[in-house]
Amino acid sequence: MIKLGVHPNFQKKYPPVLAIGGHDPSGGAGIIADAQTLLALGTWPLTLITCLTAQNTQFIKQVSYQPIEAFQQQLETLLADFQPAAIKVGVLGNMAIQETLANLLKRNTQTPVILDPVMASTSGTAFSNAALLTHLKECIIPFCTVITPNLPELEQLVPGESSIAAKAEQLLKLGCKAVLVTGTHNQTHTVKNLLFSESSNEPTVNRWQRLEGEFHGSGCTLASALAALLGRGEDLATASVKAQDYTWRSLEKALKLTEGQLLPLRLQDTNHA
Repeated sequence: MIKLGVHPNFQKKYPPVLAIGGHDPSGGAGIIADAQTLLALGTWPLTLITCLTAQNTQFIKQVSYQPIEAFQQQLETLLADFQPAAIKVGVLGNMAIQETLANLLKRNTQTPVILDPVMASTSGTAFSNAALLTHLKECIIPFCTVITPNLPELEQLVPGESSIAAKAEQLLKLGCKAVLVTGTHNQTHTVKNLLFSESSNEPTVNRWQRLEGEFHGSGCTLASALAALLGRGEDLATASVKAQDYTWRSLEKALKLTEGQLLPLRLQDTNHA
């Protein structure tokens, strides 16, 4: 049985946050993006890699998933020493890893969990299938504090012709506490993000200036920022706005180092306290 420790959080200034996801060697997305964001927002990144990828800012060539025995051993060893203040979940990719995560969440319902439901890369590499999606909805989403789908991911989670609000409502009915839908895929002058929660009949709307270009790891940045802020004790409404603002500023400062997507610059944020 995997269970979080009961020992106190000795370092209040940098509470540890566990990021679970894939490794992107370009540093734009995945675990490196998570770690950069978590540290910038005043938390200590604990990282557990689900898969290694051969990728750059333009495409993914190969995905190699961790052997489940190694993954479980790393998780158990890490949690024997740390008590995460929050958990951020990205690419999972196979049933054994998803089942391990589901067992962890089921036994630790007081820890905030932020799920970035990555179904596929921008270049089209699939990270999920029908069986994994069903398991995600039945065994992981019910234990999540916030899910952060973009519009294509929302459609995959809740297919059909219903509205964004109706789709979000279906996810809330599964048991999660909130759904933050990002609107970057809509071709509008501004980006409209919608926060739906079980405690409100109407979504909270946040609009952001649309930035030019395509960005590598914006979803990772947002979900990890939420994890950091919730791990630091912020309430959901405040954390949502601050996480979106941090993400927007990281994209505004993004670097053009290759011919591919821009790389968010996730510098230390002196205003996190």
